Amino acid sequence: MGYLFLSLALLSGATKGFCGKKTSGFIKGTKDSILSNIIRMLLCIAIGFVILLFSGSLPQLLPSAELLLICALSGISTAVFVVTWLISVQKSAYMMLDVFLMLGVLIPIICGNIFFNETVKLTQWIGIAVLFVAVVIMCSYNNTIKQKITIPSLLLLIACGLSNGITDFSQKLFIKRLPDISVSVFNFYTYIFAALTLVIAYFLIQTQEERADPKVFLHIFGYVFVLAACLFANSYFKTLAANHLDAVLLYPLNQGAGLILSSVMAAVFFREKLTAKCITGLIIAFIGLLIINLL
Repeated sequence: MGYLFLSLALLSGATKGFCGKKTSGFIKGTKDSILSNIIRMLLCIAIGFVILLFSGSLPQLLPSAELLLICALSGISTAVFVVTWLISVQKSAYMMLDVFLMLGVLIPIICGNIFFNETVKLTQWIGIAVLFVAVVIMCSYNNTIKQKITIPSLLLLIACGLSNGITDFSQKLFIKRLPDISVSVFNFYTYIFAALTLVIAYFLIQTQEERADPKVFLHIFGYVFVLAACLFANSYFKTLAANHLDAVLLYPLNQGAGLILSSVMAAVFFREKLTAKCITGLIIAFIGLLIINLL
């Protein structure tokens, strides 16, 4: 079941990535990025409430302190991730986001080993090292099709990868600590905390950047709604998968397969060239995934 849930998470994640890239050109700067993501979080809260209503899980909404703390960790890291993701996608080749998300995989793997005694075999560490080789190759590939990465862009990419890794760990933490609580409850509170974080950031950040016409948000609302639905589905199914798969299997497979999917998407929809170097990186990434999952 774990691999089925992961497949659904990957499908929703790929769709989310496509819609995010399509809408990124309409967003002018940081404030607009935050505003668009506030709208996404509110839609996610609405989706979560509807699911809770029809699943009969509303009584579980009475939270414990532990649930709120885990959801706060998940929500704040999610807020950082969605904003840095949207800004980064405007500045870098689409594939570079997946490269740094791959780096964030180490967070749930190491934390899973420390806190939940999830064993990481030597062969799996070797597979992770192979994935890092693919990361280096893909970084080199990016520099052949885009300008060199600037320090601000690099910091954004690092923040994006780290925040996604913390979000992944919070999913595993929820499954391990609160196994009797519905995943829908976890997602519902996660997006409440994410929305609150983004609202605070929106009013605290002062910028002189050009702002988008408010009508733009009406123009891209369809994409934003699909983004929200896919964001909710991606988190929901990945959290379910975390109940069946150890972190060392789940998160490298999620990011590695996501890297392959986004590479194909970048080539087909966004006309980023699949050079020999890119294809080599993808093959090495695939080999790394095989080592992690089969040896």
